[in-house]
Amino acid sequence: MGHENTQNKTLNESVNEHLDTDLVDKNVLNAMVLDNITQNYPGIKQFFATIKLIDVNDKQATFIVSDEMTSEWINNHYMHILEKVFWEESEEELGFKKVVVHAQDAYRSPNLRPKKKKANSRGLTRVHEGTLNGRQTFNTFVKGASNTLAGIAAERVADNPGKSYNPLFIYGRTGLGKTHLLNAVGNTVYDDNKDFKICSISAEHFTNKVISSIRSGKTKELRDSFRFDCDVLLIDDIQFIAGKEGTQQEFFYTFNALYDANKQIILTSDRPPHQLSGIQERLVSRFEWGFAVEVLPPDVEHRVAILQTKARDMGIQIDEEVLFVVAEKSGGSIRELEGFFNNVIGQSSMLNVPINKALVNDVSSRLLSTKSIDLINISLIQKEVASFFGISVQDLCSKKRTKGIVRPRQIAIYLCRIFTDESLLEIGRGFGGRDHSTVLHSIATIEDQLASNPSQENPIRILQTQLRKISGGKLED
Repeated sequence: MGHENTQNKTLNESVNEHLDTDLVDKNVLNAMVLDNITQNYPGIKQFFATIKLIDVNDKQATFIVSDEMTSEWINNHYMHILEKVFWEESEEELGFKKVVVHAQDAYRSPNLRPKKKKANSRGLTRVHEGTLNGRQTFNTFVKGASNTLAGIAAERVADNPGKSYNPLFIYGRTGLGKTHLLNAVGNTVYDDNKDFKICSISAEHFTNKVISSIRSGKTKELRDSFRFDCDVLLIDDIQFIAGKEGTQQEFFYTFNALYDANKQIILTSDRPPHQLSGIQERLVSRFEWGFAVEVLPPDVEHRVAILQTKARDMGIQIDEEVLFVVAEKSGGSIRELEGFFNNVIGQSSMLNVPINKALVNDVSSRLLSTKSIDLINISLIQKEVASFFGISVQDLCSKKRTKGIVRPRQIAIYLCRIFTDESLLEIGRGFGGRDHSTVLHSIATIEDQLASNPSQENPIRILQTQLRKISGGKLED
């Protein structure tokens, strides 16, 4: 009789009496929650694949998931669904006040108390001169045969700035991770050497600083800032100083001053030093003083490894065979790979369909095979965005900073990055001569907005759909 009474206890009684010693009922409730989500919300079930109910009391139910990214995604986007499902499956008998989700790494067994939280990746970080992209670190850089040597060299430079590989010259075609490595070095130095002054700018930014200093008569301040008040100099796209004699002269003396003082110099370019045209020979020879390393396009296996890392960071489980199809269907650069993958994830979420080969092939047929590079350009994107928001193209390219202009401008810049092969420099020029850091800030802002609002009704998603239709020839100009 006593045995029967035990078996017939309500879930509430069982959980409260065996909270610390018996996980059977929590496992049952966890399974019920998972089944409910799988059946009623199949489009997001991948985010709950690792969820586990670990603590139940009269105040809250605590779940854990495999990683911080998944936990943040559920808390920011799907908590209302988890709460609804939990109340349904517990039949509201437990009287909980709250449902919480944490990353597994944030807890210790056996008492599951919080660990010290790891520092989150930063967004754009202002340094002594310019900015760093806090998301681009060595932890998020996936090594493969195409970039291992460059990655190792960058790590050694970050560990001992000015002591080895000076200058470090990283070259390769666009979209392969050169800027990522540049930021990874800067972020490591920023974290490990708080007293170091970092200058992280594009060649365009440096050129603009030179021109501005000449106009204002402040060349001494410019020289002091870079030559005597900089410990690590990071210059992106150095090839853009080609043909600019005044800029090259200033950079020559800046280079000499930093090199002689054992300050670290890292440069990126789309080609090796000896192939740079329009740049003084004395500068080219200095670029070759240290270590020049090429970043090559990733092979299929490397692309799959990048996708596996990206999927894991997003808390999504995808079959490896599907990832191979994504890798094969995407372009040769990492930027193209990630852009294509984001489109697959976005369509899966919006249409509430699983991520499989059929979905990848569908996205590929719509997005890639019919894409017309000549049709989608900065001018067309500006026209579409301006029309959508009821403003003029002149407004997008102006210096206006009103909210009704800034957001459309950021969206247009982001779409130019996604739909064209133009460099950050060219995109900035297309929007009234904006600099490298402004373009980066706009892209990061829109990426954050898409992460917080992935719905199909998002204006950015609507514009993306319009541009895809245009690229496929389905929408008249």
